[in-house]
Amino acid sequence: MRCFSCDKLSIEPICKECQKEFLIPEMIEKEVGNLDIVSFFDYYLTVEFVKSKYISSGYRIYKFLAKKFFAPFLKAYVENIDCDKIYVIGIDENVDRGYSNVAILTHYSTKKNKKAIALHNVLKAQNRVQYAGQSLEFRLENPRDFIYKGPENIDAIIIDDTTTTGTTLEQAHRVLKKHNVNVHFALTLANAREGMDY
Repeated sequence: MRCFSCDKLSIEPICKECQKEFLIPEMIEKEVGNLDIVSFFDYYLTVEFVKSKYISSGYRIYKFLAKKFFAPFLKAYVENIDCDKIYVIGIDENVDRGYSNVAILTHYSTKKNKKAIALHNVLKAQNRVQYAGQSLEFRLENPRDFIYKGPENIDAIIIDDTTTTGTTLEQAHRVLKKHNVNVHFALTLANAREGMDY
């Protein structure tokens, strides 16, 4: 196969050289409301990988990123908490172009982890409004209106691909709290500045 970024022959979807150049985790943290959000990368350095969700071959990229970054991070986290198990909830895992990029992140980040359990399709937006490129004001005026259909009284981590203002994750967090879901934090691939069109 060829590297998604530079088109050189590569065993992995992103070759070792491109990983060294573009995929050095920064671990960006921010707080929105009462929710801590942790992102692996600055959006601008990983834009081509994040935007791969818009093409069918993006499945391979998101699978690679989940296994390379999300899975080890969650494994280390759950080994150091006083919890029998923690659930990993993907934000609005809608299938588009044959797959859901968030479902891939959720699935492969928990695949070999006995303490972290993926909950798929339990947190869905009723309002399908697109936030890409929209202002904070627009996002606040057009909430996603999430519904949660998963177990209550659990510990959880929320997963999404990108955070800009944090509005989507904060809305999801509020809904989960109503169901006594104790959200430890949200984990995203990339952090973008407000107004960035992704």
